[in-house]
Amino acid sequence: QAGRADASGSTLVWLLGALALESLALLAGSFALLALTEAAAAAFLATHAFRARRRAQGTYLLLAAALFSAAGGLTGAGPPSVLACGLAVAGALVRLGVFPCATGALSALGRELNLGTLLAALPFGGVLVLIRANQSLAASEALAWAHDLLLLSAPLAAALALTQRELGRSVGYLLAAVHALIALGALDPSATGQLGGELLWASTLLTASGFGAAASLVVLRIGDPDLSRHHGLHHNAPLLSLAFLILGMGLAGAPGTIDFIADDVLLSGASSEGLASMALVVITLALIGFNALRLQFRLFFGVSTPSRDYLRTKPRERLGLFLAMGAVVLGGLAPGLLPLVQAASGAH
Repeated sequence: QAGRADASGSTLVWLLGALALESLALLAGSFALLALTEAAAAAFLATHAFRARRRAQGTYLLLAAALFSAAGGLTGAGPPSVLACGLAVAGALVRLGVFPCATGALSALGRELNLGTLLAALPFGGVLVLIRANQSLAASEALAWAHDLLLLSAPLAAALALTQRELGRSVGYLLAAVHALIALGALDPSATGQLGGELLWASTLLTASGFGAAASLVVLRIGDPDLSRHHGLHHNAPLLSLAFLILGMGLAGAPGTIDFIADDVLLSGASSEGLASMALVVITLALIGFNALRLQFRLFFGVSTPSRDYLRTKPRERLGLFLAMGAVVLGGLAPGLLPLVQAASGAH
C-alpha cells in the first residue's frame, strides 16, 4: 500500500506539472504546445495503466495521446485548422472519458477503486484544449457535433449510473456525466457558459477527488459492495457517511457547495441556447443527485454491522475528509473568497 501511495503521489505531481505547462501554453496562445503537452500527459497515464494491467484504460489514453499528437503536428507554429481543432476536441473527449468513450475509466474503476484509478479518471487533462479550440473556432459551427453529443451524453451517463450494482462503475458513470457538463461549458458559444464550464472544472477537481476518496475508503473497509442491498456502515463510520453525503451532493450542485455556483453559471449559459439545452443540463444534475443519495442509503443505512475497529476512520482519514468537506462548503457559503467566482459574478 505504501508503494501504491508513493506511485500515486508522483503521478499527481506529474499531472499538476503538466497542467501548469498547459496553462502557460494557453496563455501564450500556442495550440501546438498545448496539444503536445496533453499528449505527453495522456501517454504517461497510459504507461501506468498498462503497468497496472488496466489495458482498457491504457488503450483509451493512448488513443487520446494519438489524437492530441496529430492535432499538434498539423498545427505547427501557425493557427490551428478546423481539422486540428476537431482532432483535439475528439482527443479531449476521449481523455475526459465522456460517454461513450468512458469504457476505459469504467473498466479500471470497476476493477479497483483506489487513488491510482481515480487520478487517471479525474479531469486533469482535456479541458484547456477544449477552451482553446472553442476560442479558435468561435465564429464557426465546426464543433456543433461535439456540443450536441455532450448534451445527450451527460444525462445518459447519469441515468446509467443508477443501474449499476458495482460502486466503482457507478462512480465512473457519475464522473462521465459531470465531465460531459464541463466539456459542454468549455465548448459553449457564450462567455457565460464558458465561464461556467471553467468553474465547474475547478470545483469538480476538488469535489470529485473527495467523493472518490470517500468511496475508496468504503471499498477498503468492506470490499466492493453490492449496491442491490444495504450495508449499514453509518454506525461504525459516521464521519465517512457525512463526507460521502456532502461531497456526493456537491457533485450534483447542491446549494451551499462550491459546485452550486458553477452549475448556476453553466445553466445561465445553457439557457441562452434554448429550453431543451437547459432542460438536459437540469435533468443531468437531478440524476447525479439522485444517484448520490442512492449510494448513500445503500452503503451507510440498513442493519448496522457489528462494531469493528477496522471499520472506523483513522485520524489521517478524518483529517482528509474534514478538509475536503470544509473546502467544498466554504466555497459555497463564502464564494467571494474565490477569484474564479468573483469573475463569474462580474459576468452576470
